[in-house]
Amino acid sequence: MTTLNLGQEGFRWFVGVVEDRDDPLMLGRLKVRVYNLHSESQSKTSTDELPWAQVMNTVNNSNLDKIGVSPTGIRVGTTVVGFFMDGNDGNMPIIMGSLAGIPNNQILNHDVSNEARETNRVEKTTIGPEPDTSYAAKYPYNKVMRTEGGHVIEVDDTVGRERLHIYHKSGTYVEINQDGRMITKVNNDDFQIVANNREVYIKGNVNIQVDGNYTLNVTGDIVMNGKTVNINYGTMGAARIGDTADTGDDGTGSHFDTNSPGTNIIETGSGTVFIGD
Repeated sequence: MTTLNLGQEGFRWFVGVVEDRDDPLMLGRLKVRVYNLHSESQSKTSTDELPWAQVMNTVNNSNLDKIGVSPTGIRVGTTVVGFFMDGNDGNMPIIMGSLAGIPNNQILNHDVSNEARETNRVEKTTIGPEPDTSYAAKYPYNKVMRTEGGHVIEVDDTVGRERLHIYHKSGTYVEINQDGRMITKVNNDDFQIVANNREVYIKGNVNIQVDGNYTLNVTGDIVMNGKTVNINYGTMGAARIGDTADTGDDGTGSHFDTNSPGTNIIETGSGTVFIGD
């Protein structure tokens, strides 16, 4: 080793491909197969034989409190560049950054669409009145992080179609478009827990469609104020205490007695609350 005179023996840098990131010390170290140093054949130089490479962080990114957390996001197959702390010995690699590349020696097709190149987006299944996506990304404005598990985070600065998109491999996602419109889709159960008060203000209309049962349990009072309240598309006003009822059914045709004798039908009701069948 020549680390006692680091740099005096010359700066030896390298380019290679990450083959393993399962660091037993959970420090974010990676194993890199270095071009022109390690054999391309795993039968000659296995991944286990490759030395662990430290990853250089920025000055405002300390790893002292990040043991057990992957600090880099570098995936297996990523092309990286770095240098050897021990010079020509080549056993103490330091990774300085990553290079744009195609993992596993895949050939880049320059005719593929911007969408395929930038996001590898997963086809979505539509449930109910789901709006179309606002996706219209143009290279190089869409910054994308896609994990090997299939999760996608996009920060899209395409002019006129700016967008934020967080996508879970299950199909659950949140998308905010250039106008601030937000779509939230939950592809399974959805739970919201509020430990104190909650206030909701909506300037516009609200439409709730439930393909199933709707249960509302309230331990306190329920107050509903509206210009009109309509239940089951009703046209008949709801009866209230104090409304005029047909008590005699004399059938006289008077203002309060318009029914035939013996019907016992309520003759007046609310003009703002309507009940249907």
